[in-house]
Amino acid sequence: MTLVKTLLCTVQFIALIIISDTVVANERIQANDPAQASASRSVSLMSTTVEFNILLPISEPSALAHQAINNAIEEIERITAVFSEWEATSSISEINKNAGKRAVSVEPEVFRLISEALNISELSQGKFDITFKSAGKLWDFRQQLIPDSETLLKAVSAIDYKNIELNKSKQTVYLKNEHTQIGLGGIAKGYAIDRAAQIIRKAGFEVFYINAGGDLYASSGTQDKQWKVGVQDPDNNEELIALIPIANAAVATSGDYERYFEKDGIRYHHIIDPATGQPARLARSVTIISARAYLADALATAVFVLGPKNGMALIEELEGVEAIILGADGQLTNSM
Repeated sequence: MTLVKTLLCTVQFIALIIISDTVVANERIQANDPAQASASRSVSLMSTTVEFNILLPISEPSALAHQAINNAIEEIERITAVFSEWEATSSISEINKNAGKRAVSVEPEVFRLISEALNISELSQGKFDITFKSAGKLWDFRQQLIPDSETLLKAVSAIDYKNIELNKSKQTVYLKNEHTQIGLGGIAKGYAIDRAAQIIRKAGFEVFYINAGGDLYASSGTQDKQWKVGVQDPDNNEELIALIPIANAAVATSGDYERYFEKDGIRYHHIIDPATGQPARLARSVTIISARAYLADALATAVFVLGPKNGMALIEELEGVEAIILGADGQLTNSM
């Protein structure tokens, strides 16, 4: 594969390799030449810390890079408003409010991303499904509330990406089941990173990264420089399970250690199996590498729910996509 070269080894060995790094959520990233001048910023966006870092060409003033970061931040804020189901005036909220009633006209951007989400649903046999919100909304990880089985079962009956009807000529979205709700959190975050990367590149910068916790994009342009991305050990955020030299690619990680609580010795996390409405149990961590962040974002969820065997079978069918999977049994597998 041309996108990445991978080094998988023991956590202890990886820890020795990394000398200076930046830790953000479940991935770490560093440049091959940390001494090169750069413009960087950390800001709270999309319910996480988003870190921007642009390596400056020789004699390039940092003001231009900071303006590019400003523009990228504004774009992420715009996308967050457009795709949030929590914004009362967003297209997503309008679609949800009219479930079972009428089709809703949406912006071309919204139509395209929902179309992409449905394509990934087809590829993953429904394990990535934006209608999971029908049951996902019942879980409260802050209050550590587990929905009762009867309520959850009723909600699961409304989960089915085939309940989403698209009309390409009219650019409308219709939820055929009145109880079906959609949420694009599993793909819109990656899309926002893709758009931010396009803005920074359009400003003339080729070597940079955008790290939004479990989703990042690292660009090297035409240079040989590769960023080193470390994947966090689910049981120890100070150590890694993999180190990936990467260039011009996105990396997304889904894990059962991101948002969770434990009751009676059972871990309840936020990655929901659409078939049951319960947290998926076959994996601990899944990392996807692809050219686009939106695709890596969605596939990380899909493969996590599918588990190592079926998840890796899906990855092997996709060109330009790789995966590192830590199974529930602690076994580490990768496609590279």
